[in-house]
Amino acid sequence: MKVGLSSHTLFFSLPLLVSLVVVSGGWSIFTYRHIYVKNDLGNNILLIAHCESGNRDIGVQNLNYQQEFKFQFQVDISGPTKYNCSLTWDDKLHRFDVYDSNRDGNQCKDCKWNIQKDRPCRFNFDTQKYDLCDYSYY
Repeated sequence: MKVGLSSHTLFFSLPLLVSLVVVSGGWSIFTYRHIYVKNDLGNNILLIAHCESGNRDIGVQNLNYQQEFKFQFQVDISGPTKYNCSLTWDDKLHRFDVYDSNRDGNQCKDCKWNIQKDRPCRFNFDTQKYDLCDYSYY
């Protein structure tokens, strides 16, 4: 039997296709990631958040105490995906990576962040609290 070019193409394309649909932590790489940023700085403290990645600017959000905003994206399959936010309050700038595929890829499809004065905390779906606080601003 003579194997044509289309058979070889299918043979070599199939593993690539399978690897693209491989699930990571139960989610396909094509699943949207949702990022929530909530102001927990205290009454009368405005949080100004400007989030972006290398190729996408989410824009500036002005959040009063206990307000949050959300954005979503798909992970870039050609390399690591990272979204950072410039967070300003009391005329001081803080930066934080709200999503880093190397850090968060297997941990959160919905990354919910509570912005506090001393550190950001991520929502823990097991405890239903913002108690994942091993993060810091830079």
